[in-house]
Amino acid sequence: MKIAIVGGGIAGMSTAYYLKKFIPNASIELFERGSDIGGLAGVMNIGGTYIEKYYHHLFTHDKYYLDLVEELGLTESLIWKESKVGFYHNGVHYPFTTPFDLLRFKPLSFLNRIRFGLSSLLISKYKNLDKLEKITTEEFMVQFVGRQGWEVIWKPMLRIKFGENYNKIPAVWIWERIVQRFRSRSNGGQKEFLGYMKGSFHTLNKKLSDTLVEQGVKINLNSNIEEIIIEDNKCKGLVVNDLTHKFDYVICTTALPVYVNLCKNGPASYLNPLKTIEYDCALVVLMTLNKQVGDMYWLNIADNEIPFGGLIEHTNFIDKEEYNGKTLLYFSKYLSVNDPFLRESDENIVKNYINHLKNIYPAFNEDSIESYVVSRDRYAQPIWPMQYSKIKPDYKTPIEGLYLSNTSQIYPNDRGMNFSVKLGKEVSEVVRDTI
Repeated sequence: MKIAIVGGGIAGMSTAYYLKKFIPNASIELFERGSDIGGLAGVMNIGGTYIEKYYHHLFTHDKYYLDLVEELGLTESLIWKESKVGFYHNGVHYPFTTPFDLLRFKPLSFLNRIRFGLSSLLISKYKNLDKLEKITTEEFMVQFVGRQGWEVIWKPMLRIKFGENYNKIPAVWIWERIVQRFRSRSNGGQKEFLGYMKGSFHTLNKKLSDTLVEQGVKINLNSNIEEIIIEDNKCKGLVVNDLTHKFDYVICTTALPVYVNLCKNGPASYLNPLKTIEYDCALVVLMTLNKQVGDMYWLNIADNEIPFGGLIEHTNFIDKEEYNGKTLLYFSKYLSVNDPFLRESDENIVKNYINHLKNIYPAFNEDSIESYVVSRDRYAQPIWPMQYSKIKPDYKTPIEGLYLSNTSQIYPNDRGMNFSVKLGKEVSEVVRDTI
């Protein structure tokens, strides 16, 4: 039995891992277009140390990822620390980690601070989830936090996550996110612990890929997948780098638009609804500096004039001595594929960012910048329409022998490494139970 997996990100590698666990005698090949594994959780080498291209951390409730960590014998490599979150509004920095920080948050009236503080508890008890698929996050949140709480806090944070598509997201997404975040807090909600891994998440990526190779999985890098071969509504294999490879089963973990384009002979009745799902792009700048910038791990930027939505100073979470004493600072931005900013040169983007960084941190000196890397990803964040559950694709497709497993199927959960592992495990269970 020959099985192909398209995509070498966390979902693809997890799929290979669990397939080998569930179907030990299967012959499995994984095909990755890039020159390394990891996908959006991939890393780069800066100053002799590994760091993620796109910022990542774990929550204490990330069950699927943590289970995989344990199975691979890497539990002792996990690091858990309190996070320190801030909010930048109208030129002022506010700590935004504990309930006491909220009580001192002057951009909200005192009554709205109380209302905002109670809102998460009330939202977590909300039960009419069918209704939440039919209304936007804005309509839902205004009911609980008021118009001021929405405009000052939630709207800026939704824009950080979804760009200008922030007002299109079904309310069930924010409900799920709030419920999940409760699980990562301790001491009555005053502390939130986040996780990282010694040596970066490359530690798990490398151990997982080495384990797959040891188990007989063939990992093919620099593999340009040109087509999923479909004949008479049956999957026959793949066309890779102009060569035809026959497989009994194919599991595709690419984004929906890529998947649809690969299924050149798939049924229109199945593929056409999938074409309606839009994706935002990610634009992330990582600067290496010789001086600390601020004292927050994560600073949310609530200012429409500033072109990035968040500043993530990684070395305020993981000690900078792990990075030869350097400061590592991420700039976060999600944007539409049509946004002209996406096509700016790296130099212009960084120049623009520096000007705004000087306003946020007046003491910042651009001479402290030693290097920077600009990373872009076309299919970073699915934009789910209302009542998406009615068209959400199943793992098992109507095409015999073809399976799908990607971020469009984590709905209503939030995109992240934990749910990528969940995708890999669940699609493997479906394949096992089917064949």
